[in-house]
Amino acid sequence: MTEYKIIKNCDIYTPIKIIKNGSILIKGEKIAKVGHINESEIPREIKKYSFKNKLAVPGFIDIHLHGGEGVDILGSTPVSIVKALKAHLKNGTTSLLPTIMTASHQQTLQTIKNLIHIKKKFKDIPEIIGLNLEGPYISKEKCGAQSTKYIRKPSLPEMKEYIEASEKSIKIMTVAPEIDGAINFIHFLTEQKIIPSAGHTNADYSQTEQGIKSGIKLATHLFNAMRGIFHREPGAAGALLLNNEVYTGVVADGIHLHPSILKLITMVKPQEKIILITDATKFYGIKQGASFDQKGKLIGSTKALNASLKNMIKFTGVTFEGILMAVTLNPAKLLNIENKKGQLKKGCDADIVILNKAFGVRTVFFKGENL
Repeated sequence: MTEYKIIKNCDIYTPIKIIKNGSILIKGEKIAKVGHINESEIPREIKKYSFKNKLAVPGFIDIHLHGGEGVDILGSTPVSIVKALKAHLKNGTTSLLPTIMTASHQQTLQTIKNLIHIKKKFKDIPEIIGLNLEGPYISKEKCGAQSTKYIRKPSLPEMKEYIEASEKSIKIMTVAPEIDGAINFIHFLTEQKIIPSAGHTNADYSQTEQGIKSGIKLATHLFNAMRGIFHREPGAAGALLLNNEVYTGVVADGIHLHPSILKLITMVKPQEKIILITDATKFYGIKQGASFDQKGKLIGSTKALNASLKNMIKFTGVTFEGILMAVTLNPAKLLNIENKKGQLKKGCDADIVILNKAFGVRTVFFKGENL
């Protein structure tokens, strides 16, 4: 017999609407009903959970992270990577795209194979809904924390090898649109149903616009590691910010972007096109804030997504229900999985996060199971 559960007495953010003092009926791994549920609709054998004065929201989706709990995804063993991913689950991230930085061909290939092995074999981690390649076809001038040693021009044979090794699980790839061969490569990614993302780029405004016309759908991390806005040359950041069809990845730890820039993004970009990312380093789960290398260069963040939500509310004045989509429905729509993830509605996966009024994670339901 399929096990039923019901979550009661909480305010539900679907996130399209708010249901005060509502309930969520779970059947197995799926949501059976959301709303005000009569006792007559509840099966006799059922587990009941009451979360008075709490908020129920969809499980968070993180499309860009590099590690956690002292582990880098790149170059680590499957067992170590699993440890890193578990740290994200307890903070409410139920689905994610492990992200591979620029590396040698062999190291990239091995990391892809490790992640596909994990995807198939491990169940007690956030669901790996695909992979994200952040390079290696990027700009040396805007490499950020990436190793210039392995930055190279786009190669179709190499990329085809990555696609095959991933069993077509690569969903996003960062490309600098100004480098030689990038435009043709962006067309290739689109044909392969991989989302081209602009990042680590020194492209000017017109070069970025050309990239967008060729298929760029996402800014990897808006303003970071890209040519910024100047009043006579708006740069990559200007082109990506002003195009209402392009999604924008945003690191909202308060360090990667000044609070006023976060506010600017919310004022210019449609709210359904903003996606909050952790860009998590191996220090995620160990300390809070941004991560820097030995030379003081910013290399990533350690802020969980619920903390990023709090920052956006604090710094920009947006409402919780408005910005919640940036970690739930918006990434789901980008990945075309909104009928499975990112919403609390009948038929969706029962990935549910219970938050307190301060947006701290109270507990997590993952595929119907209370962790």
